[in-house]
Amino acid sequence: MSTKKALILGILLLVPLLIFIFIGTFGEHHFTLKTYFPKVDDTGEVVRNASGDTVFHKVPDFTLTSQQGKPVAQNDLLEGVYVANFFFATCPSICKDMSSQMVRVQEAFQNNSSVKLVSFSVNPEHDTPQVLQEYAERYNADPKMWYFLTGERSKIYDLAIKGFYLPVQAVPGEEDFIHSEKFMLVDKYKRVRGIYDGTDPDDVDRLILEINVLLDEYSKSK
Repeated sequence: MSTKKALILGILLLVPLLIFIFIGTFGEHHFTLKTYFPKVDDTGEVVRNASGDTVFHKVPDFTLTSQQGKPVAQNDLLEGVYVANFFFATCPSICKDMSSQMVRVQEAFQNNSSVKLVSFSVNPEHDTPQVLQEYAERYNADPKMWYFLTGERSKIYDLAIKGFYLPVQAVPGEEDFIHSEKFMLVDKYKRVRGIYDGTDPDDVDRLILEINVLLDEYSKSK
């Protein structure tokens, strides 16, 4: 057999193998979400574990009181993912927009027990469980899926500032509070996997998509 024929035959034999490798590598879309807030040491260097992987900040554990007057801990939310935001019941502005967008998330996953929604009150002195229950009813919140939480102000503010890195404070002399419009997506390992503008329908569309991406990631890792 001539060298030229041998080369052609070799190429023909390699083509199916190359196609197989290509399909195996690129035949499916492999999406994953970034993880936010890598830990840093006192020198500003990113902390890594023994394997050299980046260590990420985790939302600290909490136990607060729901609109039904029941204790809810972070561990109760970690079957799959949860979406967190901060609001107050008498908020005249962005809270209504955020709650309306949270309704869309609830509707998108109403039959999926792996998705929870959590709205933390930044005005816990006013937002008693009864007040939160009335607020929840305005938005047809499913109490098995969407929790409105209240408790000690110091715990909630520490959680917002140190747990989610979000601004929260009372406005002196006014019945208002500085708080973020962000929705935060938290995975089952307590890590923040997405940050979204809770007043922007397009960004909430992205949130809904990325919840599905994360749930799909979980299903494939089993």
